[in-house]
This record gives sequence, structure tokens and C-alpha cells, in this order.
Amino acid sequence: MSSAHIIDEQPLGSSRPADDSPATLGAALQMFFQHRSPILLLLLALLALVLRAQTGPITGADLLIPVITLLAWPFVEWLIHVHMLHYQPRRILGRKIDFLLPQTHRAHHRDPWNLDLVFIPPHIFPLVTPLIALELWLFLPTPLALTSFATIMLFALHYEWCHYLAHIRYCPNQRFYQRRVREHRQHHFLHERKWWGVSMGFGDRVFRTAPARESVSRSATTRTLGQELPGEKAYDLMGVQRPGS
Repeated sequence: MSSAHIIDEQPLGSSRPADDSPATLGAALQMFFQHRSPILLLLLALLALVLRAQTGPITGADLLIPVITLLAWPFVEWLIHVHMLHYQPRRILGRKIDFLLPQTHRAHHRDPWNLDLVFIPPHIFPLVTPLIALELWLFLPTPLALTSFATIMLFALHYEWCHYLAHIRYCPNQRFYQRRVREHRQHHFLHERKWWGVSMGFGDRVFRTAPARESVSRSATTRTLGQELPGEKAYDLMGVQRPGS
């Protein structure tokens, strides 16, 4: 099986990456590092590792941090996707409460092959990165805080890579990445409330949100997440306009 064309061999409707989407590892890497988020994550991880090297030898506690992160990451990723990225606007005292992060994620679902909408939004970095650094510095010795920060940045970089792979033509031959790509595309094109994991799927297994594909009926709101734009007409899966839209 050609791993560069996994979407064509396992189609979901008529959705396809653009013809000029990267189809080789070289092209994929080149396009990946043309975006701001992967560069920032890599630079932050390298900076933390350089600083860590100045604070003393590696200890057993340093080696334990990636293991702890690996165990926690599937659940953190699942919770962020469910409760933050798919946050639904609500009205409180007559005012609509919404946030930029879920707004950008809804835009990503509407236009899933637009690579500019795939990556962590730029506004997240000045908000979240200092908070992560401060929390680690407050609760851990400096060497372990630096190791933890570098580990989180590298796990986030891997998240970005897995998410990116799901939205381009190229996919590595490894079964792990093919499964991540397949399940994330099912999240986009089959049912938006299933398959929440992006870089890891263990959270979905624990919370039972990764059913067999054939057992899931296609959702009518995978693109809109139930939030039509003002003036936008809503249609069901057969192309029939829904009442009241």
C-alpha cells in the first residue's frame, strides 16, 4: 500500500487533500517547518535542553519525566480536544461567551485541508508557554523544570506532526502513524465526537470514544460542529436544507 495516498485508499465521502499537498517525506518536512508553531516548539525545546545541560548531570528523575509525560499525554490531549477545542458558545446573562481558540478550531473543521488552520494558533504561545514555564519552576527544582519543559515542547511538536500528517497526502509506512491519520480523518469526516486523540489514541480507548468505524453513522455536523455562520444555510448529509436555516 502506498502510504502517501492513504486517504485515497480509505476514502470518507469525497474529501481529499489538495493535489499539491505534500506526498513525500521531504516535501512534508519542508512544508511542516514553513509554519510558525513547529519552529517555535523546536526552538523552545532546544533552548530548554541547552539550559538543562548547564545545570548539572542527568539524573534518574530526568529520565522519569518523559515516562510520566507519555502516560499523561493521551488524557491531557483528549480533555483539551473535548472541552476546549470543541467548546460550544453559550449565553450568560444575555451575552454570548466564546473564545478565539474554539473559533479557530471550528474554522479548521470547516476547511480541513487548509494547512494554515492545522497548527497551534499563534496567540496560544504567549498565553500558554509562560504559564507552563512558571508552573514547572514553582513546583520543581530548576533542572527538572527544564527537562519537563523540553519534554512537553517535544510532545507538542509530535502532536503537531501527527495532526499535520492527517491533513496531507503523505503518511509514513509505520502502522502507528497510519492509525493516527485514519482515526483523525474519521473525526473530521465521519463523526466529530469520536476519535478525539490526535497524536495518541489511548485516551479514546479508556473513554470509549474510538468505536469500530462501521458502527458509527455519519454526523451531519462534522464541518460546522453545530455552529453555522451568520447567513449560512445548513444542510443534512443528503444535501437537503435543514428546517429553520
